[in-house]
Amino acid sequence: MRTLIIIAALVASIQVFGRKIPGTIISKGQSRQVMFDIKVKLLYDEPNFERIQFKVRYYDEAGKKQTLRPDDADEIIFDYEGMEVRMISCENTIGGNIFSSSKRIFLKIEIDGPLKLYRYYYTQTSPGFSGGAGGGYTPGTSYQMENLIFQKGDGPLKQPRTLGWKKDMLEYFSDCPALRERIEQKDLRRREIEAIVHYYNSNCGG
Repeated sequence: MRTLIIIAALVASIQVFGRKIPGTIISKGQSRQVMFDIKVKLLYDEPNFERIQFKVRYYDEAGKKQTLRPDDADEIIFDYEGMEVRMISCENTIGGNIFSSSKRIFLKIEIDGPLKLYRYYYTQTSPGFSGGAGGGYTPGTSYQMENLIFQKGDGPLKQPRTLGWKKDMLEYFSDCPALRERIEQKDLRRREIEAIVHYYNSNCGG
């Protein structure tokens, strides 16, 4: 069992590496160019968004490494493999700070407009256990999960319910009768979140 723990620790230590990427910090209407130290997941070859949601390191004008948290800025922007990444500092309003104890969080914006769509990253973990037919130890597993989050204007964040999704969306979009009708008639379904956001912004976000 000790061997398994050591191997797990070694794997965890090489899963993430830092990459220097130029970007922008926006705070109170002012922007400044910095060099971010973006942690990249080796297995996925993408930024470790889960970690960036709560803090990101960067180098200041003197070349000294600093830590930026969601309380310190309104937005961060950087390019990764040709993709512009914008992460907005949002008040952590879902379910009594379901994301963490932090009051604010950087969320990756997917669609901007009157109705914004964000992507939230988190890790789902299942514990290991001993016993079973072989009497040995089965290590736990962890895998990355994502949730899509709505926000109307500067209002509270909204995470659609898994159970009762249709009823939840009919209530949330009470200000957009045309969209409610399309959801009611199943013209727009749970898997079509981006289409729902685009429809709201085109027809009800004025």
